[in-house]
Amino acid sequence: MDFDTQKKTEADKERIFVVGGTGTIGGVVVQELVKRGALVTVYARSPQKVQQDNAITVIQGDYNDLTPLEQSISGHHRLFLLVGEVPNIRDMTVAISKIAYASGIQQIVEVSVKRVQWRKFRIADGHLEAEKIVYDLPEKMGRSFVSLNPCNFMTNVLAYYLDAIKNEDTVVDSAEPNDLQEWTSPNDIAHVAVRILCDPIEKHEDAAYELIGDNKTPLERAAILSNLLGRKITYKQIPVQDMYNKFIKAGYDHATSFYLASYQDVSPVTRGWPILLGGRAPETFDVWASKNKNLFL
Repeated sequence: MDFDTQKKTEADKERIFVVGGTGTIGGVVVQELVKRGALVTVYARSPQKVQQDNAITVIQGDYNDLTPLEQSISGHHRLFLLVGEVPNIRDMTVAISKIAYASGIQQIVEVSVKRVQWRKFRIADGHLEAEKIVYDLPEKMGRSFVSLNPCNFMTNVLAYYLDAIKNEDTVVDSAEPNDLQEWTSPNDIAHVAVRILCDPIEKHEDAAYELIGDNKTPLERAAILSNLLGRKITYKQIPVQDMYNKFIKAGYDHATSFYLASYQDVSPVTRGWPILLGGRAPETFDVWASKNKNLFL
C-alpha cells in the first residue's frame, strides 16, 4: 500500500529514518519512499550523495560517532537499516538498533545476509550475530524487527569481475562451469524493503525473508553477456587460491576474500517474491544485466 498523502497533514505523515541510503539499495529505498508520500531522514557521511527533495532531510554523520543520529531519530516511526561493510558490523548494527528502539522507533527493516552454517564464513557471522542480538534486545519491547536475507548481489559482478569482462571478454570464477550460483537484484531488495515500510507494521511483525532471485551457472552468465554485448564472452575457471589472491591484491581482507573465492551454496529461487513485490517476479540475471548494459561497455 502507499501512504495516503491526500488525507494526511504534514504532521501525520509517516516519518522514516534511513541508515545506508546512498548505495544501490538504499538510494532506491529513499526514492521510492518519497514517491509514496513518506517524510524521509537520511543519515549520511556524504550529504551530496543524497537526492534532493522537500520530503528528504539529511543528517550528516558516520559510524565513528553516532551522536548526530541519536539527536535526530526521535519522532520517526520506522528505520531502514543497512550497515555497510565495516569491521565492527555486528556492534554497529546493535548500537543503532538500541538507539532506534529507545527513541520510539516501532519497526526496523534491516538488510542482513542469507543464513549460512554457523561460523562457516566470518563475513556473514557479523550480520547474523547482529540479527540474534537485536531480536532479543530489552529495548525492543515487542516492537517489529524485520530481516531481509539476500544472497549474492548481482551488482557484485560489477564490483569484482568487471575488468575481466571488459578487457579480456572473460567471466572469471573458481566455480565449476555448470555449478549453479545464487544471485539477487539490489533493486528487488530495495522494493521489498519499501513495501514492508509502507505496510501496516503488524503485517510483518518479526519476519525474516530469505531473498534468492535467480540461479545461474558461470557458463550461463557468460552466454547472457555474450548475447547482450554482441561479442563472445567466455568462462575461465581459475584455481580457488588464484581467486583468493586476486581479491587480496584488490585490497579485501581475508574473511571477504575467502568468502568471495570459495562460496558454493545454492538454494531455490524464493517462491514468495510475488507476494513481497506486489505480484511481480524477481529480476533474473539477464534482465538485470540488460538494465545495466551501459556499465559493461
